Amino acid sequence: EILEQHKLWLDTKGAEGKRADLIGANLEGDNLRGADLSGAYLRGACLVEVDLTGADLRGADLTGAYLEDADLEGADLEGANLKYANLTNVNLTGTGVYLFKGPKDDAIYNSKDDKLYIGCQVHSLDYWLKNYVDIGKEHEYTDEEIEVYGTWFKSLKELT
Repeated sequence: EILEQHKLWLDTKGAEGKRADLIGANLEGDNLRGADLSGAYLRGACLVEVDLTGADLRGADLTGAYLEDADLEGADLEGANLKYANLTNVNLTGTGVYLFKGPKDDAIYNSKDDKLYIGCQVHSLDYWLKNYVDIGKEHEYTDEEIEVYGTWFKSLKELT
């Protein structure tokens, strides 16, 4: 019912139906392969082991969502909010999203909209490259930790 109303909401550009509100929902193990969840509210949702292969998640709010062991191969995550999302062991093949298990905070980079999340900071990759030393010092990272992140940023730049 929620997905049907969401589809209607998308098809009518909000004139009918209702945007999917799955905040905190438990969808563990569900098959949402190819689902159109663009613009959906999925904050804090349990999406552990969910099949989201090829799903449309453009503009979806996945803040703090638990996606551990989920399959997002080929999913469109352009504009999706991934702040504080748990992406442990997630298949992100073909999504343009890159993960880094940092020495202090994990990092998530969405190359489709050039957003790099580290802790509560969200900036473009170029911004991080120019300012990572100052940001690191401001947040009490050690010189060694700052250098590790800097190396990753430089590698990302070459990759994307």
